[in-house]
This record gives sequence, structure tokens and C-alpha cells, in this order.
Amino acid sequence: MRRILIFHIAIVAAFLYSCQNKQKKEITQIVKEWQGKEIVFPEKMIFTQFGQDTVPYSLSESPYKIVMYVDSVGCTSCKLQLHKWKEFITELDSLSRGTVPVLFIFHPKDKREISYLLKRDDIDIPVCIDEKDRINALNRFPENQSFQCFLIDKDNKVVYIGNPVHNPRIRAMYLQQVTENRYVAASGLSRNTRIRIEQTDFDLGKLKQGNAVTVSMAIRNIGDKPFVIFDTKESCGCTAAIYDKKPVEPGHSTEIKITYRAEDIGFFNKTVSVFCNTDTSPLIIRLKGTVEQ
Repeated sequence: MRRILIFHIAIVAAFLYSCQNKQKKEITQIVKEWQGKEIVFPEKMIFTQFGQDTVPYSLSESPYKIVMYVDSVGCTSCKLQLHKWKEFITELDSLSRGTVPVLFIFHPKDKREISYLLKRDDIDIPVCIDEKDRINALNRFPENQSFQCFLIDKDNKVVYIGNPVHNPRIRAMYLQQVTENRYVAASGLSRNTRIRIEQTDFDLGKLKQGNAVTVSMAIRNIGDKPFVIFDTKESCGCTAAIYDKKPVEPGHSTEIKITYRAEDIGFFNKTVSVFCNTDTSPLIIRLKGTVEQ
């Protein structure tokens, strides 16, 4: 009971850290409901490679599994961030020696889009295309997409809930659990520093459809600890952030370059969340403007 309570508090704290606009009551209720709950898998699940060719695959009896359910709501590319999943799976395989499988279960509105995204980001692990949404019918996953990813144990019971590629603290908790606390997050979350930023809001004005524009945001470390950017989360696939992953020593500066591709005509207001070791993390960078033909 005490262990479950500790996990419960840790997960709630992690979500409140990165989702400051969400209600504490909603987060607490979801975590409480799913902590220790068994995930039921449908019989005769069919797995494919790149969403096309059927491949033989059975659910392993590994100590842990990560289950990522992807529904048909919203922009699939934006919420998936498959390139970040590829990085995470590589790190996970290295730390766990390949003993922790990641199960992507898609209920897509367009199978061709899933196939394209998997090929584009070279995600070659077996995935399940669940056109009838059978697994959701059995489990009734939360509608909030932040709570549709689970770390489960050998009995398929939820240990942690949350997306490890969208939340650095959830990522650290997953990796610490599967390595039995041998993993020490490079994030240094208890070693925060202070930074100075001159500008976080950018008005890009009028852009021609199909064009791209890049802005730079300078960050100076004015604290007494190295400054580290752990991750970025873009609000859509039309925005990309590039940054140096090396720690920035006190008194030194770095920059984040953000490129926006003008795809849809009309007004736009995009954000990039920057997760880092500051008390104000995540930093929110805003881009706005109008796309014209």
C-alpha cells in the first residue's frame, strides 16, 4: 500500500510539473483510477511491420512492458512524435538489454497515414493496427492523450501512467523502474539553475504558403549550476526546434533555433515547450502570424 501511495504521489507531481494548466483534481483522479489496474489485451491481436506486412509476434512475459495507445482524435503526427520515440526506445533497449518491449496499438482514421509515419521515422518494431478499437472497448482508456501510455508489470498491471517522450520526469520514472533504480537521470532535476531570456514571443508577420522561417532565442545561464535542455515539445508537426544538448556552464549562453513551415492558410499561433533544469520549466516559446497564398 505504501509503495502504491509513493508511486501515486510521484506521478501526480510529474504531471503538475509539466501540465500547469491542468486541474489537480482531474490528474489525481485519473492516476488514482489507473494505478495498479490491469490492462486487458484482446485475443488474437495482429501485429504488422510499418503498418503493412503481418509479422508473427506474441506478448512477452517480460518484467515490464510499455503500452502506447493511439486513438483517431486530432493530428496523429503531432501527438505521436515518433522521432522522439525512436530515441527513447534506443535508450530503453540499451539500459534494459532489450527486455522491455514497447507496444504501439493504433486505432487509426487512416491506415496509410500510420504506415507513412512509421516508415518516415524508421519505426520497425511490430505494431498493432486495431481498426475495431477492441483494446479500448475492454479497458476504456482516458480520453486525455497525456494518459494513454502505460508502464505495466509482468501481470499487466499499471505501474506508471504517462507519456515518457512528452514529459521528462515521466521518462526518468519509467527508466528508473525498469532498471530497478540503477538509472540516474541526466536531467539533474534537483540541480536547477537560473537563466535570462530576452524574448519568448515572436510575431512572424505575413508568410507565403510553403515558405519556412527560422527564429533564434538566446538563453544565458546566470545561475551557479550547468544549464541543460532535456527535451522540447512542439504543438504541431509544422514547427521544429534545434538546440545543443551539451550543458551550458554558468556565465555562458546558448540558443534554440525554431523553424516554422507555413502549411495552412490563415492565422497561426504555435508553441514550443522547452523542458530544462529551471524552476520555470517548461519555458513556452510562442510563434504567431498569418499564412497567405
